[in-house]
Amino acid sequence: MAKLSYRMLQIGGAPAGLLGLDEVFADLFAEGCDPELPETKERLLKTVRQHNFIAKPAREEYKSVLSREYLRYYEHRTQGQDVKPKNYGVWQGIPREQIPWFPTVSAALCNGCGKCIEVCPKDVFVMTDANVVEVVEPFACIVGCCFCKSACDPQAILMPEKSMLDHYRHGQRHAT
Repeated sequence: MAKLSYRMLQIGGAPAGLLGLDEVFADLFAEGCDPELPETKERLLKTVRQHNFIAKPAREEYKSVLSREYLRYYEHRTQGQDVKPKNYGVWQGIPREQIPWFPTVSAALCNGCGKCIEVCPKDVFVMTDANVVEVVEPFACIVGCCFCKSACDPQAILMPEKSMLDHYRHGQRHAT
């Protein structure tokens, strides 16, 4: 079996590592699958499940995130842009994807003001069609940054406690 790609996505406010996502996107694009069609969304979930366990209660949320990511991939490819897996770099010698530092937005509290989008220097957020902010690039977030949380008047943005970073600064990779 060929080595599969590995990508981290934020699903349901938590990071989820998925095998083979880049290959699935490339295959669907090569077949001309329109990301807006319901059958493409179903096929995305079914194909990703071949190499990843996705619990039944989480499948709709996975389908939504996978569809959004495939749409972004599709748009880049149709515009002639090369699509490569992102390298988020390292922090304190640890790959960025292994540091659980990223915002989580409460859709129930978000008023759609967009202040978090304005202050974020890394394009971590997007505004949805429902006028609610959503995290789309969790690992682009600067480790230790809380500008978005400070700018959020309705306090819809949650960030980890900064003290959790101490475990990573000292070479540990788990909570003690």
